[in-house]
Amino acid sequence: MSQGGCATRFSPLLLGVLCSASLHAETTAPTESDTAAVQGEPIQAGVFTSRWGRLFSGNDDKFSGALSVTSGLKEQLLTIPNGSESAQQKRKVNQLLNLSLQYSPYSYWFANITNRVPIADASRYTADFRYSFGYDDWHANTFSAVYSNYGDNHFFPSGNSRRTYFEQGAFTFAYKFSLPKAVEAPLLINKGDSIICQVGYSWVPRYYSLKDNDIRANKNVVLGGCGYTLKQHFFLRATAFWFPDGSQQQPWNGDYSYSFGYAGYTPGSFSIQYSNYSGTRFPGNGGNARFREGTISLIWFLPI
Repeated sequence: MSQGGCATRFSPLLLGVLCSASLHAETTAPTESDTAAVQGEPIQAGVFTSRWGRLFSGNDDKFSGALSVTSGLKEQLLTIPNGSESAQQKRKVNQLLNLSLQYSPYSYWFANITNRVPIADASRYTADFRYSFGYDDWHANTFSAVYSNYGDNHFFPSGNSRRTYFEQGAFTFAYKFSLPKAVEAPLLINKGDSIICQVGYSWVPRYYSLKDNDIRANKNVVLGGCGYTLKQHFFLRATAFWFPDGSQQQPWNGDYSYSFGYAGYTPGSFSIQYSNYSGTRFPGNGGNARFREGTISLIWFLPI
């Protein structure tokens, strides 16, 4: 899981990022679908392809879906399964086609699955999936309890691997809240903009430790972050992570994650976003938060 932490430097960093990004954002005219945002609530998307997007927003629709294309910004050395017992290594830009589906049977209970297949080297062995479920009311001053698994989940696993490792997923409990008006007002760029923040705790029953080259138990992560919605469609989200036990932070676990972009939200509309959440570190903690480590996503919300 891409989780890490350095809470002491979170607040000034987040405020700086929010302000600088907002100054460069474009503007759009409000539409009838912007009513919720004008009333102080950000309009919400229905399906999420990024790791922490689920914790910032939700959807009232019973069924929703999205088709998306994601691409890294540089070549990586990837291990590509090419059979039930074999794999090859190749340097390439990781580009994926994703189909996300979400079912919300009642209130803010939901189940979400994202099916992924590489655009190049596609086969039944390279297809995988990510999933999450739980309760997530996206309004301010509410709690959420979400299980999510972004690990090694394959429809056709290689060798003796399992289809999914449920125990290596994360149980996250979070509380969302609005900032006090006296604090929020100076940070808002336009009337109708909004900020929603959250604090939370994640527990991972089992996780892989690179140092020990073995599975270890009970990873604990504390998280805190905020999301800014600009002109009802542009957004910026940032989350910081802190490990009470620093030895549990793996090289791929970031101190923070962030994403920004434009979202149309309504069925049939498009969104585009940049996200970076793998191994991002603060200066002095092995900082490697290069922009090219992130990914670009083009998302089409299915008209269902």
